[in-house]
Amino acid sequence: MKAKSKHLPKLRREQQIINAADNVLREVGAHDFTIDRIVADLGVAKGTIYKYYKSKDDILAEVSVKALKLLLDYFKISVENEKDLLEATKALVMSCYQYYLSHPKYFELIIYMERPDFNSSIKDYLLISRELTNYFTAHIINCQLAGLIKKELNATYCTYMIWGSCMGLMNFIEAKRVFIEDFEKIGRKELLKLYSETLVAGMRP
Repeated sequence: MKAKSKHLPKLRREQQIINAADNVLREVGAHDFTIDRIVADLGVAKGTIYKYYKSKDDILAEVSVKALKLLLDYFKISVENEKDLLEATKALVMSCYQYYLSHPKYFELIIYMERPDFNSSIKDYLLISRELTNYFTAHIINCQLAGLIKKELNATYCTYMIWGSCMGLMNFIEAKRVFIEDFEKIGRKELLKLYSETLVAGMRP
């Protein structure tokens, strides 16, 4: 247990809590994440945590800001590395897989936050979520302007369809990994690559 530090400025205390929460998340994952574990990491009273954050979801939303910013970086790099817009669309999908491999606990957090009862009004979380959505939607619009994706498709709808189906497929693959890889002898990467190709083919004019 770490030594207590009293009377810290508000911003410093909040950052201390989020740093501890990040440590806990990367150690145990989102499903086993608890405020009690943060308390144990920091060596403070539980009331101190609730003084700054109303719930576990608010704390996870703060932690997710870092996770989502990192995912956005993966998106940007994947697009920058492809000259062809349709190939860049496929690369966007595959970047989620690379992110999952490199940051499995953050990926688990993102999936965890998609549950229906997740509730947080943390401003930075809402802003980065919107930035991710806008980035993907802007890419779809660029593809439409280039005549590579059907112009009649709603770009925002496409973004949510791709995000939801991609996250769902990846979550399914993780849950059924032993069956898929060991029994069916299907590679996760190859399955996601086929998904990205099928997805793009369905949106072409």
